[in-house]
Amino acid sequence: MARQGNEAKDKLWTAIFVSGVGVSSIGDFMYLVAINILVLDKTRSAAAVAGLWVVSRFAALLVGPWAGSVSDRLPRRTQLIAIETTRALLVGLLPLCSHIALIYAVLFLLGACSTFFGSAFLPYQTMLIPQERRKRVNSLTSMFRYSAFLVGPALAGVLLQRGDASLPLWLDAASFLVSGLTFFLLPEFPVPTARSNSKNPWLLLRMDWRCALQFLQGNALFTVLFGLTTIISTLALTADSQEVVFARQALHLGRFGYGMMVVAAGVGFVSGSLALSVFAKRMATSWLLGVGMLCETAGYVMYALAHSFWWAVGGLVILGLFGSAANLGFMTYRQHAVPISHMGRLNNVTGPPQQMLNIAFILGGGALANAYGVRTLMLGMTIPMCAAGLVVAGIAAAPGYRARLSAADAVNVDVR
Repeated sequence: MARQGNEAKDKLWTAIFVSGVGVSSIGDFMYLVAINILVLDKTRSAAAVAGLWVVSRFAALLVGPWAGSVSDRLPRRTQLIAIETTRALLVGLLPLCSHIALIYAVLFLLGACSTFFGSAFLPYQTMLIPQERRKRVNSLTSMFRYSAFLVGPALAGVLLQRGDASLPLWLDAASFLVSGLTFFLLPEFPVPTARSNSKNPWLLLRMDWRCALQFLQGNALFTVLFGLTTIISTLALTADSQEVVFARQALHLGRFGYGMMVVAAGVGFVSGSLALSVFAKRMATSWLLGVGMLCETAGYVMYALAHSFWWAVGGLVILGLFGSAANLGFMTYRQHAVPISHMGRLNNVTGPPQQMLNIAFILGGGALANAYGVRTLMLGMTIPMCAAGLVVAGIAAAPGYRARLSAADAVNVDVR
């Protein structure tokens, strides 16, 4: 009876958790559309719209080196409730801001909140979800996020037809409140972190950085896989940043064709996540990561080589389907390989370099596309991406590494 009660409790917590992620994700994608329209309406400046992305990444660069140290030392559920409530208030203020400087200030604070959220969310999810259910829950949360990628912008577009950007932003604020409420309904867990007698924040930060670097040095498999997936995601982001240009200049598509391409990628991700939510428990983490990463990057190459709409759509559907598997495989392995007490401080070390790489590659990619053409940029990004995917697949297929990756599939002692 006790076991059945625990299973029922875990299922209830999972349902609440996944529902909160789904609602918040729809709000996030509504926000992406609405904030661009809001800034454009208030400034009539394309440069001001471009500045939106710089402000949030600049906030991540400033806050990222130390946010994980704070996150690892405070109760995660309490942090998540506070962050979601703060984000709801900040987003609700945006339509009331009359000057671009005020909007940028609010966006900076939102970027800082997002950085703290990222440091607290994964550890809390890892503690909440038993190991035997992680693959299914990871695939469900991915499915809701990718579904929101399709639903959120469409809903924002309908609302924008009826007025300005205020209503979508206020609905996004409401979605953050709903997300905060779901965390309020979930349990709190003890903070699994080593205590320190030092009260000097700089000394604590140095200790956390040293601890994270020692972890990376002592876990070569995780470090290599993390580095390769970071390279792949950075190259993919650079290619995605020029997607509309590629659709116009290389494939000669109009707005409708470009929209259908975006939908195709979203359908691929949603379909892959839906299939994984049913079958993932039967698939080894090594297979999900290796085959998923290789086929995802091959889909990117197919897309970059496309000379027709349908060829490009085929590549996007392939990368969407297998991208879901790759993301699920690495997420599951990461939850197993990284101690909960180190997840936030590891972000201190890995987050800022990732942000700097993203900024440098996006800017460099735009310059490369202008100088040599957008197809050259796409091939220059996707071919190295596919090579990195091949290396990941080789590591995942090696017997010794395959066993270590698939250890994430085993049911160990509950970390809670």
